[in-house]
Amino acid sequence: MDRIQGRAAAQLETLRAVRSRLEAIDVAVSSPDRRVRVRLDGVCALTGLVVAPAAMRSDPAALGRLIVATCGVAAREVMARRAAILTDFHEEFSA
Repeated sequence: MDRIQGRAAAQLETLRAVRSRLEAIDVAVSSPDRRVRVRLDGVCALTGLVVAPAAMRSDPAALGRLIVATCGVAAREVMARRAAILTDFHEEFSA
């Protein structure tokens, strides 16, 4: 019984650690021309957007595409980090 409780406690701690690592994900990416900088959290929610003053004078549609493209790059990085955390979790949890 003690062994079962010990394993359950260890698995619970592993789950807590994974949750904490996922919640801590924070990715900031700038566009190649540095006119836009975005920040996404671990669920790809936009938590920050900085637009350079020069970008505000550009075509609104082009600026919108630049923001979306930059968010896409950041989202791929978030997903890569999440995948690495979850891979580690699966390996540790099944051990």
